[in-house]
Amino acid sequence: MAGFTEVKSTRLILLFAASSVLLVGISIGSLLYLNYTMNKLSASLYNDVYQNSELILNADRDLYQAALALHTAMDGEITSEQRSQLSREFEENNAQARQRLGMVSHNVTSVKSTLNGMKQSGRLLEELKNTLDSFDGSFKTWSDTGRSLISQQVQSGSRPVPFPALQTNALLNGVREHLDKAEQLIDSYARQITLEFRNQKSSMFALYSLFLVLLVLVIIYLSRKLISLQNKMLEEKSLHQLIGETMSDFIILTDPDGVIMYASPSHASVLGYIPGKGSPLSNYIREAEIAWMKLTNVVQAATRISELRMRSAEGHWVWLETKITLIGGSQAVPAQFMLVSREITQRKQNEERLHKMAFYDHLTAIPNRAHFKMYMENLIGQPEEHRQAIALALLDCDRFKQLNDTLGHLAGDEFLQLLSRELLQTVKGFGQAFRIGGDEFAVVLHRFTTPQMLSEILDRLLQLFNQSWSIHQGASFHSTASIGVALYPQHGSNINELLRAADLAMYRSKKHGGNEVNLYSELIHEEYSEPPRP
Repeated sequence: MAGFTEVKSTRLILLFAASSVLLVGISIGSLLYLNYTMNKLSASLYNDVYQNSELILNADRDLYQAALALHTAMDGEITSEQRSQLSREFEENNAQARQRLGMVSHNVTSVKSTLNGMKQSGRLLEELKNTLDSFDGSFKTWSDTGRSLISQQVQSGSRPVPFPALQTNALLNGVREHLDKAEQLIDSYARQITLEFRNQKSSMFALYSLFLVLLVLVIIYLSRKLISLQNKMLEEKSLHQLIGETMSDFIILTDPDGVIMYASPSHASVLGYIPGKGSPLSNYIREAEIAWMKLTNVVQAATRISELRMRSAEGHWVWLETKITLIGGSQAVPAQFMLVSREITQRKQNEERLHKMAFYDHLTAIPNRAHFKMYMENLIGQPEEHRQAIALALLDCDRFKQLNDTLGHLAGDEFLQLLSRELLQTVKGFGQAFRIGGDEFAVVLHRFTTPQMLSEILDRLLQLFNQSWSIHQGASFHSTASIGVALYPQHGSNINELLRAADLAMYRSKKHGGNEVNLYSELIHEEYSEPPRP
């Protein structure tokens, strides 16, 4: 009878073990399938977000091109054929912007139908759709106004028609505000959908993990539970005594997966709270480098010092200099990581302030000459397989001294600020603009694929300068520019050689009366190798 009972017990144990293994296998398979499904849906939604962002950005560029065509068409000195061409460009760019926004609205409607149970993401998409719908009113006012102004200029012939630049720009800004808001909503939606997917995956993983842990605990409950609990209590007590509760530094102890096992009370004095035991450290820090799989590979026997940020109770980020040390464990307790930190927020703020002072122009807030040098060195220093074609354009305002002499230096400063903003917008996506002194700017272009594309960008720069600016309480100032261009590596292998070549080409543009773009060549070098400077 005893033997029968023993055999029966053995069979029950084997049956239970087999059932447990089967359930574990089914659970893991279901978990992997659900994870794959959610990742696939997430990737699809991210693709939609990227496409919609691109459409809105392109619509914004279309509106900018339409505005540029409108400003140029109002010039009384252009021919009727040129004005007709500009009128068509104005209409085509507006139509293209509206078409792109229609595609975004259609995409939003399609995406919304897939967000079952995601209320916050659905609310953001609804708000985005309302923003896109409200775009029509301001867009119609802008396009009708521009169309009316061009029509008046056509009827008047060569006689200039008063052009309300401020009112027109205000209408354009009103239209673009809808695009900016839509872009912000798309960004908020991307963050929200990431959070919701993460929460759903976390819940799913937590549920299955709990189920698997329960199965394992039932199997080993009688033989290991008491010993494991006793060893864990002794190890925790020993570690807490080792760290100490009264140290002034901020101390965190985590397991190999980055789950907090201990956080010192000193955190409360700076953060306003103590990180919770059992919570992932990634819930509190901003730096993605503290990914615990990477940390396990990097931090072995040596200590590592990192700078990271932790969110305070008030919502701002606190900079910490953190020493990360691997602590070897025992058979019962695995290795852990100890993070000992001190606050360096003030030091980081000072570093950021010095960086802005060193690399950004104080008047226009765009990158300065030092930033230009660093930017060029980085491009030229790229490995040959990743190196891009580079065009350096030097731009000099032809009539800036006249502006300072007639309206004063404050008006000159206002013009430079307006021009800098427009210049950054014009080269956005193609390169970077810099103010390198006075009314002289440098534009580094390295995102073009053909000479024709480069020529189009340079024409836009020339058109940007060749317009009337409303400054100094309504005063009008018409500007042009002399532009010289040098190519890397054709015209120079370093920054000084490229600047020299571009400067000679710019000097040739200025000698020809300005409002001209010249590409450096050997003929220019022979003719202007020693240009006199005023």
